[in-house]
Amino acid sequence: MPQSFPLNDVGIRRVDKLPEVSSPLYTSGEYCVSESEVLITITGVGCFYVRGGDTVEYVTEEGADPEWVKLVLESQVLVALMHQRQMINFHASSFMRNDKGIMILGETGAGKSSLTASYVMDGAGFLSDDLTAVVFRGSMPYIRPLFREIKLTGDSIQQLSPDSRRLRLAEAGTGKHYLTAEPASFDDQPLHTIIRIEVAQTGTLETHHPPPAEAFAMLRSEVCMWEMLRGMPSSEAEYMKQLLQIVKETKVITIIRPADMLIEDLHREVERLIDC
Repeated sequence: MPQSFPLNDVGIRRVDKLPEVSSPLYTSGEYCVSESEVLITITGVGCFYVRGGDTVEYVTEEGADPEWVKLVLESQVLVALMHQRQMINFHASSFMRNDKGIMILGETGAGKSSLTASYVMDGAGFLSDDLTAVVFRGSMPYIRPLFREIKLTGDSIQQLSPDSRRLRLAEAGTGKHYLTAEPASFDDQPLHTIIRIEVAQTGTLETHHPPPAEAFAMLRSEVCMWEMLRGMPSSEAEYMKQLLQIVKETKVITIIRPADMLIEDLHREVERLIDC
């Protein structure tokens, strides 16, 4: 079990045998899901049972790497807990700049983590890496800080040159490192701007302000593990309402960047867009 967990009110324990999911509404090779229960099976790691948004029990496979067990707990299991709480969450990194909450979306390799690290090293407040939760106060969306370490590739580390004392090896086989960043705040922060980064092999940087319908579809595609929501129809319905509010209340921008664009150049372009 991890020494700390992004949600501080969750009971996590390792057991010898897991309960079965009662009356599942969706099953696949990896998930078995009902409205209040999820069973996640990860080959080579173990099985993880999640109930009611606050309880986790798990069984590990013999010889499973503890770092990979921790990774599953802090990724798929964490997402399942948030889905059970109807706390919408995105495959995104986030930080604070000039009291504005910025959420960075994009596929793996688009530059979410490296851009976030660049801003944090430049004085921005760190909120989360690779997984961002959004909660609401009335109709207004807020980023819920999760304080996950920033996972960086070797190329990003070479460009950013962080203090080596803040780096540690990531899970075996990933070839990446974690960068420790001090949390900006323990309080929810207003979500002001959403930026989705796309990568083009050639060309110059382009920016686009999508109309509401396009922004809605884009944000829906970035919700973590949407497949799991096939077994949680009430959470899925609630998320559709939340997505509409996020589109209404935030600035949404798409950036298409060349594959060889340096992090510092992307940082400058994003800074310009945030300040506009």
